[in-house]
Amino acid sequence: MNRSVVIAALITVGATAWVLSGQFGEPKTESPARPNADSAASASTEAPLQSVRVMRSVARPMVNEVVLQGRTEAWRTVDMRAEVRGRVEAVLVERGQPVRTGQLIARLAVNERKAILDQARALAAQRKIEFEAARTLNQRGHAADVQLAAARAQLDAAEAAIRKAEVDLANTEFRAPFDGVLDKRPINVGDFLDVGNPVASVVDLDPMRVVGFATERHVPQLRPGVVGHARIVGGREVEGRIAYVAAQADALTRTFRVEIEVPNADGAIVSGLTAQIRLPVEQRPAHFVPPSALSLADDGTVGVKAVEADDTVRFLRAEILGTTPDGVWLDGLPAEFRLITVGHEYAASGSRVKPVETTGGGAS
Repeated sequence: MNRSVVIAALITVGATAWVLSGQFGEPKTESPARPNADSAASASTEAPLQSVRVMRSVARPMVNEVVLQGRTEAWRTVDMRAEVRGRVEAVLVERGQPVRTGQLIARLAVNERKAILDQARALAAQRKIEFEAARTLNQRGHAADVQLAAARAQLDAAEAAIRKAEVDLANTEFRAPFDGVLDKRPINVGDFLDVGNPVASVVDLDPMRVVGFATERHVPQLRPGVVGHARIVGGREVEGRIAYVAAQADALTRTFRVEIEVPNADGAIVSGLTAQIRLPVEQRPAHFVPPSALSLADDGTVGVKAVEADDTVRFLRAEILGTTPDGVWLDGLPAEFRLITVGHEYAASGSRVKPVETTGGGAS
């Protein structure tokens, strides 16, 4: 036979024998069967719950306020005017200086007024002697009743002249009617004043009056004695009580004047400053929550999301009563609940979550 054919035949037989030895040799050892092991493991392990931050929100009293725009006014102002004619002899207080009750501010020259008073007193002394003599004679029957009446009239006239001279003399001095500040003083030494000419203005700044104007909707809820607050331009916050509520509306604006009285012992508040007045009109229970905790329902309703006892998310509709820089006042909620403060955007209503308790954040 051809040598190459023999060699090819031997190779073919050897390969066939090697293949058959593997097919029919020792059975292959396999590990114990674990049908669907990975599928069973994944089925027995639940997906992790979403974590949300919650805080316990408790309703507390919310004071509803009406806000009025207004201004400060001096508690009282007196414009002093001359009651007698005369030349200004002395000016003792400068504008802007504090004054005490009865303090001398300015003085007119006395001139002949002191002499007129002395003359009136002398005449009155004479008339008194004449009256006493007439009364004695009348009692003895030597003078008629008409003579006694005439003597009495002359004495009364003399005493009246004394009082007039005393008033004229007193009116040469201008004294502060109350504790306050000398605001205006248009006179100087040497000026001549006629009756009615202005002399000085004294303002009383303690207490200070803060005036605002309320609408007819709010005025029935405002009563004297109620505590209110005012923020003066510049940021100063003061507390006071309602001193006056007008009984009649302004004819043009249809608003009612409201005044609150605030202490001003240091005189730091002056008249004419712009002010914002906040007055309480009602009190009701409400929840104070951070603005970031608000949610919107599919129909656009405002509310918050809460976590029930079984850790289920629930959307709670709410009514906004008021807002501040720190939070929002809400009504229409349960008296107490667990509010979701972080994570509510991804927590669907009805789903279960993992609540993490926190404190603070603006809720009650």
